Amino acid sequence: MVGVRPRFGAPLSNSFDMHSHILGRSARLVLASVLLPAALLAQAKELPLKYVGPATKPEISAGDLMTRLYKFADDSMMGRQVGTEWNIKGTAYIEAEVRKMGLKPAGDNGTYFQNLPLYLRALDTSSTLVVDGKTFKAGTDFMAGSVGRKVTQFTNTAVVYVGMQFDTANVPTVDMVKGKVVMLRGFQPGPGFNQAALMASPSFKAWQAVLPQAAATITIGAAAIPPQTVAAALNPTRPSFLGDAEAAVRIQLTQKVAEAILGGPLADAKVGTVGKPITTNVRFIDTFKELGRNVVAILPGTDPKLKGQYVAVGAHNDHVGFRASRPADHDSVKAFMQIVRPQGADNAPTPATPEQTAQVKALTDSLHKLHGGARADSIFNGADDDGSGSVSVMEIAEAFAKTGVKPKRSIIFVWHAGEEAGLWGSQYFTDNPTVPRDSIVAQLNMDMVGRGRATDATGEAKDGSLLHGGPGYLQLVGSRRLSTELGDLVEAVNKAEKLNFVFDYNIDADGHPQNIYCRSDHYEYARYGIPVVFMTTGGHADYHQVTDEPQYIDYDHMADVSRLVMASAMKIANLDHRIVVDKPKPNPKGACVQ
Repeated sequence: MVGVRPRFGAPLSNSFDMHSHILGRSARLVLASVLLPAALLAQAKELPLKYVGPATKPEISAGDLMTRLYKFADDSMMGRQVGTEWNIKGTAYIEAEVRKMGLKPAGDNGTYFQNLPLYLRALDTSSTLVVDGKTFKAGTDFMAGSVGRKVTQFTNTAVVYVGMQFDTANVPTVDMVKGKVVMLRGFQPGPGFNQAALMASPSFKAWQAVLPQAAATITIGAAAIPPQTVAAALNPTRPSFLGDAEAAVRIQLTQKVAEAILGGPLADAKVGTVGKPITTNVRFIDTFKELGRNVVAILPGTDPKLKGQYVAVGAHNDHVGFRASRPADHDSVKAFMQIVRPQGADNAPTPATPEQTAQVKALTDSLHKLHGGARADSIFNGADDDGSGSVSVMEIAEAFAKTGVKPKRSIIFVWHAGEEAGLWGSQYFTDNPTVPRDSIVAQLNMDMVGRGRATDATGEAKDGSLLHGGPGYLQLVGSRRLSTELGDLVEAVNKAEKLNFVFDYNIDADGHPQNIYCRSDHYEYARYGIPVVFMTTGGHADYHQVTDEPQYIDYDHMADVSRLVMASAMKIANLDHRIVVDKPKPNPKGACVQ
């Protein structure tokens, strides 16, 4: 799941039974909201660090999911970050699997791959910015970028200063910014900053509503541009996603240029000060790189009248890579995050109290003893995020392809790339679908479906209280935001299939500060009016940490989620009508609002 910066089948096969003692339902520890060291030690013993399973079978099973995930989230995949060869390696594994299943390729040019427009974008140092007849140079006076292949320039465009972004005491008005370039200082959180409180505040929502009314936004940086920043802009090593839409040039100014625009010292500027207009001539040198791709495959429907319609089932194939220069002690991270930051990266950095420090040390020492010492770890394996969703889609695809079920509508499986970088793959697929967009009747998204134990802090309620998992736990997000019928259908499938899920809708509340509805691939479909259901077992202390590894996954629970998704897709595919959209559709070019 992107950070804020966001059941149908057979039991375990005999060949897997030798491992059942580390995979059983007893793994779902029912504890109080504070995880005790003994409980975490018990959880640590459940599964091995490495595992090579038997060949997968047609039916959905926990054993198959374990076999797949230990491959897909192995250290050899190096965190599958989009824009790297490791994401290519991960998608090659998916492609090989769907090819074996005999699914129809639905990517580019008869392949299973849809390449994303990823480019090494270098700033051309001949680029300029003109203020009141004075010319400023790229790399010295300002830096620039853009997220579009076509770049909108500023021509004698008015500029208004609005202070520090998200300043709760000084919120600009729509009239102040409309049609102008907004110049602001980047947000600087102070001591004791509470991200959730900020995002829940009326002023934050006002900022979100106002800024899209501006022509563009430029930021004020330091007095001078750091040499390493210039070097990175002139010689980029990581590709950027450049969408089809024309996008405004994004600029970071030195303080000298900001003061030239304001006509005086920055310290004297007031919110609402109108500066001198600017004109830009910013150019880039772009080199296409095939380092990010969606995997797309179709199971054709059987009804001649309905097979041209599609139920989309998806997950994201990327994660956040590795940090070889900063390895960490795996067990120390595990203990610290569980005790101090139980929502992982969704918790703002928080210093430990003396009591917590003692707990972390005791737990780390116990884990070291259990594992025979410390283990240096620099790889963000992304087993739950979103290895769990990716292999679940594979498992569902194999079940559809090999068990003889015959949906009337077609099923399109999409493994999106670049979700962690900002929903790149799902944005590109929905902007450039390989089937007619209006033929997609619904989308079922899985992102982080491998946890949800009682020991997991799965998120927060809107009032800020921690949520926890438990037996049958599953969060549903967006299921009734466009279609009441779709939300009701999933509830009905759960009852009909006797899957015994306990659905948690807390995280789907309107205006929820964690903004989960906007942080995974389903939203890119919803923005075009396609009904969606986002299924997740929620967050946990290993979210976006090196500790998100296959050994901590609850495969039985994940198999149940896969069965729910498959049964729901089958139900949608066999309806005698399209899922009814009875709620307002969003603006596909507008900002997502939960």
